[in-house]
Amino acid sequence: MLRQTLCAAAFAAASSTAQAGSTLQTVEHAAEVPLLALQLPTRVGGSVRFATCGGCETRAVALPGSTRYVVNNRPATYEAFAAAVTAAQARAETANRSLAALYFDAASKRLVRIALVAPLPGGILSEPNGPPDAATFHRR
Repeated sequence: MLRQTLCAAAFAAASSTAQAGSTLQTVEHAAEVPLLALQLPTRVGGSVRFATCGGCETRAVALPGSTRYVVNNRPATYEAFAAAVTAAQARAETANRSLAALYFDAASKRLVRIALVAPLPGGILSEPNGPPDAATFHRR
């Protein structure tokens, strides 16, 4: 009993000390975009166009060369990302259940990362051995 009381007291002291010195800072903002509402440029340096909902205004943001791309929780090149998006958009059952997550730097408002989010479980993008290439999408 004494051991439990001492552990609880130590935990309470550690928690209050950690909270007193901690400050949360927003470093990124994110937007979830239905996959069918995402339009990618033909090359890096163009603009990404998107709407966050069916009745929302379409926005355009620059796609800088420093933007990172993620497919199936793995880094991808722009070309692989664009191919995966195009293939997923071509399949209605996948496109209707997928989205893209766009992450913006809170200070500069620049687009820093785009992630393709697949339907789960067993969605077209849920490959256990890494991100599929465009040929994988077309074979299904």
